[in-house]
Amino acid sequence: KYMDITNQISSFFKLIEKSKKILILTGAGISTESGLPDFRSDDGFWTKNKPIMFNEFLNDKNSRRLSWERNIELKKKLSLIEPNVAHYFVKKLIDKSVNNYLITQNIDGLHALTGLDTKKIIEIHGNATKASCLNCYKEHKLSIFHNAIKNNIEIPDCDLCGSLVKVSTISFGQPMNETDFTASMFLSQACDLFIAIGTSLSVQPVANLPGLAKEHGAKLIILNRDNTPLDNIADLVINGELKDIVPRISDTI
Repeated sequence: KYMDITNQISSFFKLIEKSKKILILTGAGISTESGLPDFRSDDGFWTKNKPIMFNEFLNDKNSRRLSWERNIELKKKLSLIEPNVAHYFVKKLIDKSVNNYLITQNIDGLHALTGLDTKKIIEIHGNATKASCLNCYKEHKLSIFHNAIKNNIEIPDCDLCGSLVKVSTISFGQPMNETDFTASMFLSQACDLFIAIGTSLSVQPVANLPGLAKEHGAKLIILNRDNTPLDNIADLVINGELKDIVPRISDTI
Protein backbone atom coordinates (compact mmCIF):
# COMPACT_ATOMS: atom_id res chain seq x y z
CA LYS A 1 0.00 0.00 0.00
CA TYR A 2 2.81 2.41 1.00
CA MET A 3 5.67 2.31 -1.52
CA ASP A 4 7.82 4.63 -3.56
CA ILE A 5 6.10 6.81 -6.16
CA THR A 6 7.27 4.78 -9.18
CA ASN A 7 5.75 1.59 -7.74
CA GLN A 8 2.63 3.50 -6.68
CA ILE A 9 2.10 4.74 -10.24
CA SER A 10 2.63 1.22 -11.57
CA SER A 11 0.04 -0.12 -9.09
CA PHE A 12 -2.40 2.65 -10.04
CA PHE A 13 -2.04 1.76 -13.73
CA LYS A 14 -2.63 -1.96 -13.06
CA LEU A 15 -5.78 -1.26 -11.04
CA ILE A 16 -7.12 1.02 -13.82
CA GLU A 17 -6.43 -1.60 -16.50
CA LYS A 18 -8.28 -4.31 -14.56
CA SER A 19 -11.35 -2.16 -13.95
CA LYS A 20 -14.54 -2.05 -15.99
CA LYS A 21 -16.55 0.38 -13.81
CA ILE A 22 -14.61 3.22 -12.22
CA LEU A 23 -16.22 5.66 -9.81
CA ILE A 24 -14.29 8.81 -8.86
CA LEU A 25 -15.03 11.03 -5.86
CA THR A 26 -13.42 14.48 -5.76
CA GLY A 27 -13.23 17.01 -2.94
CA ALA A 28 -11.89 20.46 -2.19
CA GLY A 29 -8.25 19.41 -2.64
CA ILE A 30 -8.70 19.20 -6.41
CA SER A 31 -9.94 22.80 -6.65
CA THR A 32 -7.57 24.45 -4.16
CA GLU A 33 -4.85 23.91 -6.77
CA SER A 34 -6.90 26.08 -9.15
CA GLY A 35 -6.77 28.83 -6.53
CA LEU A 36 -10.13 28.26 -4.84
CA PRO A 37 -9.78 28.16 -1.03
CA ASP A 38 -11.15 25.16 0.86
CA PHE A 39 -14.36 26.36 2.58
CA ARG A 40 -13.76 24.06 5.56
CA SER A 41 -10.01 24.59 6.11
CA ASP A 42 -8.58 26.39 9.16
CA ASP A 43 -8.54 29.70 7.30
CA GLY A 44 -11.47 28.84 5.04
CA PHE A 45 -14.72 30.67 4.37
CA TRP A 46 -16.74 29.03 7.14
CA THR A 47 -14.19 29.96 9.84
CA LYS A 48 -14.53 33.65 8.92
CA ASN A 49 -18.23 33.72 8.02
CA LYS A 50 -21.03 32.24 10.10
CA PRO A 51 -22.85 29.71 7.90
CA ILE A 52 -26.41 30.58 6.96
CA MET A 53 -28.54 27.66 8.05
CA PHE A 54 -31.23 26.46 5.66
CA ASN A 55 -34.02 27.40 8.10
CA GLU A 56 -32.60 30.91 8.38
CA PHE A 57 -32.68 31.24 4.59
CA LEU A 58 -36.32 30.10 4.52
CA ASN A 59 -37.53 32.31 7.35
CA ASP A 60 -35.41 35.46 7.31
CA LYS A 61 -35.25 38.00 4.50
CA ASN A 62 -31.90 39.39 5.70
CA SER A 63 -30.35 35.93 5.64
CA ARG A 64 -31.54 35.50 2.07
CA ARG A 65 -29.95 38.81 1.06
CA LEU A 66 -26.69 37.84 2.78
CA SER A 67 -26.74 34.49 0.99
CA TRP A 68 -27.00 36.23 -2.39
CA GLU A 69 -24.30 38.77 -1.42
CA ARG A 70 -21.94 35.90 -0.65
CA ASN A 71 -22.77 34.26 -3.95
CA ILE A 72 -21.84 37.45 -5.80
CA GLU A 73 -18.41 37.32 -4.13
CA LEU A 74 -18.01 33.63 -4.92
CA LYS A 75 -18.99 34.20 -8.56
CA LYS A 76 -16.19 36.78 -8.81
CA LYS A 77 -13.70 34.25 -7.44
CA LEU A 78 -14.93 31.50 -9.78
CA SER A 79 -14.65 33.76 -12.82
CA LEU A 80 -10.90 33.99 -12.18
CA ILE A 81 -10.11 30.29 -11.91
CA GLU A 82 -9.90 27.43 -14.40
CA PRO A 83 -9.74 23.63 -14.23
CA ASN A 84 -6.26 22.32 -13.47
CA VAL A 85 -4.30 19.23 -14.46
CA ALA A 86 -6.19 17.10 -11.91
CA HIS A 87 -9.59 18.06 -13.35
CA TYR A 88 -8.42 17.05 -16.83
CA PHE A 89 -6.98 13.82 -15.38
CA VAL A 90 -10.44 12.99 -13.99
CA LYS A 91 -11.98 13.66 -17.41
CA LYS A 92 -9.42 11.35 -19.03
CA LEU A 93 -10.32 8.53 -16.61
CA ILE A 94 -14.09 9.01 -16.94
CA ASP A 95 -13.85 9.11 -20.74
CA LYS A 96 -12.18 5.67 -20.79
CA SER A 97 -15.55 3.91 -20.45
CA VAL A 98 -19.29 4.59 -20.61
CA ASN A 99 -19.45 2.83 -17.22
CA ASN A 100 -17.25 5.40 -15.44
CA TYR A 101 -18.80 8.19 -13.35
CA LEU A 102 -17.82 11.12 -11.17
CA ILE A 103 -19.22 12.26 -7.83
CA THR A 104 -17.90 15.63 -6.71
CA GLN A 105 -18.29 17.38 -3.37
CA ASN A 106 -17.26 20.64 -5.04
CA ILE A 107 -19.76 23.37 -5.89
CA ASP A 108 -17.53 25.27 -8.34
CA GLY A 109 -18.58 23.66 -11.64
CA LEU A 110 -14.93 23.22 -12.72
CA HIS A 111 -15.33 19.57 -13.76
CA ALA A 112 -17.91 20.53 -16.40
CA LEU A 113 -15.53 23.20 -17.76
CA THR A 114 -13.12 20.43 -18.83
CA GLY A 115 -15.73 19.29 -21.36
CA LEU A 116 -16.70 16.24 -19.29
CA ASP A 117 -20.26 15.16 -20.09
CA THR A 118 -22.45 16.60 -17.31
CA LYS A 119 -24.56 13.42 -17.39
CA LYS A 120 -21.49 11.66 -15.95
CA ILE A 121 -21.21 14.09 -13.02
CA ILE A 122 -23.13 14.00 -9.75
CA GLU A 123 -22.65 17.30 -7.88
CA ILE A 124 -23.54 15.89 -4.49
CA HIS A 125 -23.35 19.26 -2.69
CA GLY A 126 -24.89 21.22 -5.56
CA ASN A 127 -23.52 23.95 -7.82
CA ALA A 128 -22.87 27.58 -6.88
CA THR A 129 -23.02 28.73 -10.50
CA LYS A 130 -26.75 27.94 -10.74
CA ALA A 131 -29.96 28.95 -8.97
CA SER A 132 -33.15 26.96 -8.62
CA CYS A 133 -36.61 27.16 -7.10
CA LEU A 134 -36.96 25.27 -3.83
CA ASN A 135 -40.47 24.16 -4.78
CA CYS A 136 -40.72 23.45 -8.53
CA TYR A 137 -36.92 23.20 -9.15
CA LYS A 138 -37.00 25.54 -12.15
CA GLU A 139 -33.48 26.82 -12.91
CA HIS A 140 -32.98 30.60 -12.90
CA LYS A 141 -30.15 32.88 -13.97
CA LEU A 142 -27.99 34.10 -11.09
CA SER A 143 -27.87 37.58 -12.63
CA ILE A 144 -31.57 38.20 -11.82
CA PHE A 145 -30.86 37.88 -8.09
CA HIS A 146 -27.43 39.49 -8.16
CA ASN A 147 -28.95 42.54 -9.86
CA ALA A 148 -31.66 42.75 -7.19
CA ILE A 149 -28.97 42.87 -4.50
CA LYS A 150 -26.84 45.41 -6.37
CA ASN A 151 -29.84 47.67 -7.01
CA ASN A 152 -31.12 47.21 -3.46
CA ILE A 153 -34.55 46.04 -4.58
CA GLU A 154 -36.77 43.16 -3.46
CA ILE A 155 -35.37 39.70 -4.29
CA PRO A 156 -37.76 38.11 -6.79
CA ASP A 157 -39.48 34.77 -6.25
CA CYS A 158 -39.79 31.99 -8.83
CA ASP A 159 -41.64 33.30 -11.89
CA LEU A 160 -43.23 29.88 -12.41
CA CYS A 161 -44.65 29.02 -8.98
CA GLY A 162 -43.92 32.02 -6.74
CA SER A 163 -41.70 30.14 -4.26
CA LEU A 164 -38.24 31.01 -2.95
CA VAL A 165 -35.25 30.68 -5.27
CA LYS A 166 -31.86 29.75 -3.85
CA VAL A 167 -28.34 29.13 -5.12
CA SER A 168 -28.27 25.46 -6.17
CA THR A 169 -25.99 24.34 -3.34
CA ILE A 170 -26.82 22.23 -0.30
CA SER A 171 -26.80 24.58 2.70
CA PHE A 172 -26.11 23.61 6.31
CA GLY A 173 -29.25 21.93 7.58
CA GLN A 174 -30.69 21.42 4.08
CA PRO A 175 -31.56 17.85 3.09
CA MET A 176 -29.29 16.40 0.45
CA ASN A 177 -30.77 15.81 -3.00
CA GLU A 178 -32.27 12.34 -2.56
CA THR A 179 -31.98 11.39 -6.24
CA ASP A 180 -28.28 12.31 -6.33
CA PHE A 181 -27.44 10.49 -3.11
CA THR A 182 -29.36 7.37 -4.12
CA ALA A 183 -27.52 7.35 -7.46
CA SER A 184 -24.20 7.81 -5.62
CA MET A 185 -24.90 4.82 -3.39
CA PHE A 186 -25.94 2.71 -6.36
CA LEU A 187 -22.78 3.62 -8.31
CA SER A 188 -20.62 2.91 -5.24
CA GLN A 189 -22.12 -0.56 -4.92
CA ALA A 190 -21.77 -1.26 -8.65
CA CYS A 191 -18.21 -0.05 -9.31
CA ASP A 192 -15.14 -2.27 -9.26
CA LEU A 193 -12.71 0.59 -8.60
CA PHE A 194 -13.38 3.63 -6.40
CA ILE A 195 -10.87 6.50 -6.62
CA ALA A 196 -11.01 9.31 -4.03
CA ILE A 197 -9.09 12.41 -5.14
CA GLY A 198 -8.44 15.53 -3.05
CA THR A 199 -10.97 14.72 -0.36
CA SER A 200 -10.42 14.39 3.39
CA LEU A 201 -13.18 11.72 3.48
CA SER A 202 -14.48 13.28 6.69
CA VAL A 203 -17.72 14.97 5.55
CA GLN A 204 -20.74 12.71 6.00
CA PRO A 205 -22.65 11.09 4.47
CA VAL A 206 -20.41 11.18 1.37
CA ALA A 207 -17.45 9.82 3.37
CA ASN A 208 -19.36 6.51 3.67
CA LEU A 209 -19.30 5.86 -0.08
CA PRO A 210 -15.74 4.43 -0.39
CA GLY A 211 -16.48 1.96 2.42
CA LEU A 212 -19.72 0.98 0.70
CA ALA A 213 -17.77 0.30 -2.51
CA LYS A 214 -15.24 -1.84 -0.59
CA GLU A 215 -18.05 -3.84 1.03
CA HIS A 216 -19.29 -4.71 -2.46
CA GLY A 217 -15.91 -5.91 -3.68
CA ALA A 218 -14.39 -2.77 -5.23
CA LYS A 219 -10.74 -1.76 -4.96
CA LEU A 220 -10.07 1.62 -3.35
CA ILE A 221 -7.42 4.18 -4.33
CA ILE A 222 -6.92 7.40 -2.34
CA LEU A 223 -4.97 10.34 -3.77
CA ASN A 224 -4.73 13.15 -1.24
CA ARG A 225 -2.24 15.57 0.25
CA ASP A 226 -2.92 14.39 3.81
CA ASN A 227 -3.90 11.15 5.49
CA THR A 228 -7.60 10.24 5.60
CA PRO A 229 -9.67 8.11 8.02
CA LEU A 230 -10.07 5.47 5.29
CA ASP A 231 -6.39 4.96 4.41
CA ASN A 232 -6.39 1.72 6.42
CA ILE A 233 -8.97 0.07 4.11
CA ALA A 234 -7.54 1.40 0.84
CA ASP A 235 -5.70 -0.81 -1.64
CA LEU A 236 -3.44 2.07 -2.66
CA VAL A 237 -2.74 5.40 -0.95
CA ILE A 238 -0.71 8.13 -2.65
CA ASN A 239 -0.02 11.24 -0.55
CA GLY A 240 1.29 14.48 -2.01
CA GLU A 241 0.30 17.57 -3.95
CA LEU A 242 -1.98 16.60 -6.85
CA LYS A 243 -0.09 18.92 -9.22
CA ASP A 244 3.02 16.78 -8.60
CA ILE A 245 1.40 13.34 -8.59
CA VAL A 246 -1.23 13.59 -11.31
CA PRO A 247 0.93 14.42 -14.36
CA ARG A 248 3.10 11.36 -13.64
CA ILE A 249 0.08 9.05 -13.39
CA SER A 250 -1.73 10.66 -16.33
CA ASP A 251 1.17 9.88 -18.64
CA THR A 252 0.73 6.15 -18.02
CA ILE A 253 -2.98 5.87 -18.86
